[in-house]
Amino acid sequence: MNKIENQTLALAGILQSAALVDQLASKGTCHSECASASLSSIANTSAKVVDIFTSQTQLSVGMSTLKVVLGKKTKSMQAITFYALSLINLEKKLMKNPALLNTITAEIDTLNKQTFFEITHTNSIARLANLYQSTLGELNPRIMVKGEQVHLSSQRTADHIRALLLSGIRAVSLWRSQGGKTWHLLVNKRKILKTLDTIERSSSSLENLA
Repeated sequence: MNKIENQTLALAGILQSAALVDQLASKGTCHSECASASLSSIANTSAKVVDIFTSQTQLSVGMSTLKVVLGKKTKSMQAITFYALSLINLEKKLMKNPALLNTITAEIDTLNKQTFFEITHTNSIARLANLYQSTLGELNPRIMVKGEQVHLSSQRTADHIRALLLSGIRAVSLWRSQGGKTWHLLVNKRKILKTLDTIERSSSSLENLA
């Protein structure tokens, strides 16, 4: 897999987390398989995109959202675009705060060693949510999620949203490790969209692109 393909898939991971957060905030539910893949990425320390997302199905929400955001912008994508850009800025602040980064890394390492709960289990999601809230949630400006109050007031939904925001930070870190930069989103729109089309035509398994 070449550099632009890795960057594109990692970028789709960022958009996926943002889109899933928007789904939860507005509907109270989200795409389960993509949510599981995004949450699982938090505990996966691999630097390879294909080790984290192994199929297009696991990134389907992110890939389709990225297409819309870079193509014809619609009003419905404003919140998702805001979340994605906010995650990129938040990750940048995190990288400048070694103490906070060490706290997050240590907690994720602890979660990895505990096998009695899957990362997608309600208890694990609550723990990830608390980790996000006590670390990244303290950095300003905070990411303000908008949606239906009936959903946002649910503790379970709120936990899921915070955990997915943490998965978004993981995706940003992955994107940057592949050479991703914010200005690419403006300059390389056509190249990213063309790469998405190539990936979608190639195979349903991302591993075949490696």
